[in-house]
Amino acid sequence: MKNKISIIIPCKDDRRIIESIKSIDYKRVEVVIVFNGAVDSFVDYVKSELINSKLDIEIYQLPKPNLALALELGTQKSKNDLVLYMDSDCRFKKDAISRFVKVASEHDNSNNVFKGEVIFEKSDKWIEQIISESRAHHTAEVLTAYKPPLMISKKILTKIGGYAFNEKLIWREDSDLDNRIRCAGISILPVAGGTIYHHTISLKTDLRSTFRYGIGLAIANSMHIKLTEVPRSTLSSFISKGLVVSLYMLFRNRVYDAGYVYTRIKILFGRYA
Repeated sequence: MKNKISIIIPCKDDRRIIESIKSIDYKRVEVVIVFNGAVDSFVDYVKSELINSKLDIEIYQLPKPNLALALELGTQKSKNDLVLYMDSDCRFKKDAISRFVKVASEHDNSNNVFKGEVIFEKSDKWIEQIISESRAHHTAEVLTAYKPPLMISKKILTKIGGYAFNEKLIWREDSDLDNRIRCAGISILPVAGGTIYHHTISLKTDLRSTFRYGIGLAIANSMHIKLTEVPRSTLSSFISKGLVVSLYMLFRNRVYDAGYVYTRIKILFGRYA
């Protein structure tokens, strides 16, 4: 069917995936859910919640968590050339998917990828609002091929190494994808109106992710993989978001460094493969 796309959503145990899928308002779509080390009871829960869905939903399962592998599996198993990467803790704005399809139809998909806007929801909790603003600074203010939301054509894969995500790079997988896209001379085009809403992020979740990003950098360096970096310095945070956010970013960066050092030590002693 013309203009049919695949939406890929990896998920371990996030019940918000139901809300994410229900926000899909584009009919010519295949939804590929890749359960990323999920327990059977959670998989059964999601299936039961979506049993009456009219969407074309395909489900795959990985026995152990590996986000990069989940994304790559979804990419390879999807039926359509155009794939749109989405997260379980996000939901689409009305007509956002149609905007992606429209922009993609107007450009050469073998030489362009398409990036939408992330809006981090506001929170009544002070620390979660600070986290939302810090995330907006280092993921939403610079145009990148980070997901979500990111649409690519499988036509670009031959130009970027034959794959979208490197399963050995379990964190920072989209930083690697972004770098390979840029090195191949592929343009990153913004999609006006291709907007998603990101749920608020708790302090525990943000710091856990930050530690993992440090792990990803250490793995990438050990494999001589170059990553694209986004603004996350104290100075850039201060200029963009003010003093409080810059102080949080200062603390956050130390957690990032801790993840990096921890993993480099494990690699040094042969305890991380």
